[in-house]
Amino acid sequence: MNSTMSIYREEWIGDFHVIEYTPIELEKPSFAFISLPDTGLVGVISGMHLVKNLGLKEVAGIDSYTLLPPVVVVNNGYIRAPIRVFTGGNLLVVYNEFSLSLPGLIQLSRVLVNYLERRGVDYVILSSGIPVQNRFELDTLKTYYLTTTQRSFELAKNINAIPFENGFLAGPYALLLKELVHARVNTILLLTESFLEFPDPEAAAKSLELVSKIIGRPIDVKELVEEAELIRIKARDAMKNTMRGLIQMRKDVEHTIPIYT
Repeated sequence: MNSTMSIYREEWIGDFHVIEYTPIELEKPSFAFISLPDTGLVGVISGMHLVKNLGLKEVAGIDSYTLLPPVVVVNNGYIRAPIRVFTGGNLLVVYNEFSLSLPGLIQLSRVLVNYLERRGVDYVILSSGIPVQNRFELDTLKTYYLTTTQRSFELAKNINAIPFENGFLAGPYALLLKELVHARVNTILLLTESFLEFPDPEAAAKSLELVSKIIGRPIDVKELVEEAELIRIKARDAMKNTMRGLIQMRKDVEHTIPIYT
């Protein structure tokens, strides 16, 4: 049995191989949600739940023989690339749970921005955690937002989140944000209070409630909250790998107070 996906289109962008299995069509306005392993795995857990809850279809994959771990993903008997792309309606999700080196992240950020621009995506949504020391004591989590353009600000200002006005950001989303700013892509970054070193499904659920408002589609997070402990167990190894990468990218900088802002 042939266990590989059929190829509709493929291209090499730098060291990354982009394979599309089927034509990609998005309703307007279109949104891309990018999952990268970071604080509390908020973006990864959110991306996973978006794919499952909205029934998104896998349409593409991104691989690199030199910058990604030497792994393939096997799902329902089919071999997939480590970074997977799903679509449905007005939403495209780039799902990645593997930590990359700094050179790999730099190149991947450029590849993703280039790819999404050429696919005509109107807005990019990033979701991560902002670590708080008393996370165990918090029943209600705050979410902060940061936007790159006036257009994305107009979309985000009424979603019941707090503007992120002063501070440092570090890690994979900070690197990706630089590329999105440089390319003038309409982007909304959501930062929800979370654990730093533990997977945080509750923070992901809070973030997804706001994503739902942004994209104009209902997202049921009940299952995410009910299965929080199971998700934490499944994601603990990924969180360990993520923490090693975050330490190398000076994630500790976020805890310092800026001298001048």
